[in-house]
Amino acid sequence: MSPTTGKTPPRPGRGSRGFTLLEVIIAVAIIGSSLAILIGAVNKNLIMASQSKNITIASFLAQKKLGEIELIGIPDIGNQEGFFEEAPEFRWYLSVQPYNIEQLGADIRIVILTVTWDEGNKEFTIGTAMSDYR
Repeated sequence: MSPTTGKTPPRPGRGSRGFTLLEVIIAVAIIGSSLAILIGAVNKNLIMASQSKNITIASFLAQKKLGEIELIGIPDIGNQEGFFEEAPEFRWYLSVQPYNIEQLGADIRIVILTVTWDEGNKEFTIGTAMSDYR
């Protein structure tokens, strides 16, 4: 009994205020699951951002290389390959094939440029036709 009120103090356990061990374990499990899902989503977003960056770089490099080819003139038939000095992890492969339309009387070439990265596992391909017709 308490000397001031004459009542017995509440016993710890069922009548006390607070969380049980089971409630704390369930709360920790819910928080842990939520964090695992959020970390997975953030990781996926980082991977997608990196892939998007590489595709953008590859498309700019392909446009630049096609511009260089157009400045030189109609390319020779055959295959060529190389790398970009400004981005050595990106390589380019050029395929030039003839395309004859006798009625036009012009030399037409189909130019296919492929830019690869990630050790050749990823690629970006662009194609165009070039002619000496004036």
